[in-house]
Parts: sequence; structure tokens; C-alpha cells
Amino acid sequence: MNWEQSYREQDTPWDLGGAAPPLISFLKKEGINLLAGQTVLVPGCGYGHDAEALRRVGLEVTGLDLAATALKSAKMLYGDAVRWLEGDFLDPSIVPEHSVDMVFEHTCFCAIPPEQRSNYVKSAKHWLVPGGFLLGVFFTDPPPREDGASGPPFGVGLDELRSLFGESFTITRERSPDRSHPDRLGREVIIEMVRNT
Repeated sequence: MNWEQSYREQDTPWDLGGAAPPLISFLKKEGINLLAGQTVLVPGCGYGHDAEALRRVGLEVTGLDLAATALKSAKMLYGDAVRWLEGDFLDPSIVPEHSVDMVFEHTCFCAIPPEQRSNYVKSAKHWLVPGGFLLGVFFTDPPPREDGASGPPFGVGLDELRSLFGESFTITRERSPDRSHPDRLGREVIIEMVRNT
């Protein structure tokens, strides 16, 4: 899929116009437990809504996307308080200036072809400090596409998630979100995990 073209044509049905409801709920309940100054990466940040929500609770946030147009829009919406970085999260040649304490996943994992999921895990491990935290909102049953094509978004089962992340991460919590966008109700799972040392 050509993500840059989609953003140029403003063909972005995945964009909610604001931060993901599960993230908003998480930050209201758990935000006080996130230390101000911790660093966070949001891969596939798009227009930057989730990145900005994380910044507002005192985190130092980098929004990463491979679509320059998305990042330009994010910067116009939210300014320079978030660090906007152009690049492909799966590209192993992208070396972070420093590892981050947390990765927030929402729509990047479901956008990549399933055969590249192991590369996602490697990249998440690469970006995170040992003991770093990955908070993911994963699509277990994404809404069908209007054109009938298969993905993106690509759904993933819990057993596959556990298997994929199991070697490099310890899953500490799994649950259904208490808030979801109406189109995603019952189709998402929140998984919290910690990078193994």
C-alpha cells in the first residue's frame, strides 16, 4: 500500500480525528504512573493524535511515520513539542539516537503484511531499552474493507501475538479496552509487555 499517496489524497479511513479511545482511557487511569520525562515512540503515528496525547501527560514523544505528508500535517496540528521523524519502523538501518522507555502501538502492526510481523518485534526490541514497556492496541478482528480486499488492516489472534512477542517480551497484562471507537468495538485487545533484558 502506498501510504504517502493515501495521505496526499486524504484517503485515511483509519484516522479517528483524535487519539485512540483505548489510549485516552489508559492515560486517564494509568497516566499518573507514567513518569514525566520518559521517552516514547509511536510507530506509524500518522497525523500524530496518539503522540500528542502521550506528550500531554508529560512524556517525551517521537512520532515516526514513513509518509512525509502525514508528518507535515502532524506538525501543523501539534507543533514541535513532539519530535516528528520520517522513516520505516521496520527498517533495521534506522538507528535511534537513543533507545526509548516505551513504544505505543495502535495502527502500525495491523498495517504491515503478516509475513513482516517478526520484523516488527525485532524493531520494537531494537528501539526499547531493556525492561522497556510496549503498550499495544491490537486488532484481533479488524473491520472488513469496503472493497472486499484482505487488509490492511490485518487482524491477529492472541495466540499468535503471544508466540510472536514471547521470546523478546514478557506479557504482563491482556484485556479488552473499556473504550473503543464504534467501528472497533469488540475487535481490539490491549496488551502490555516488557522487553526482556
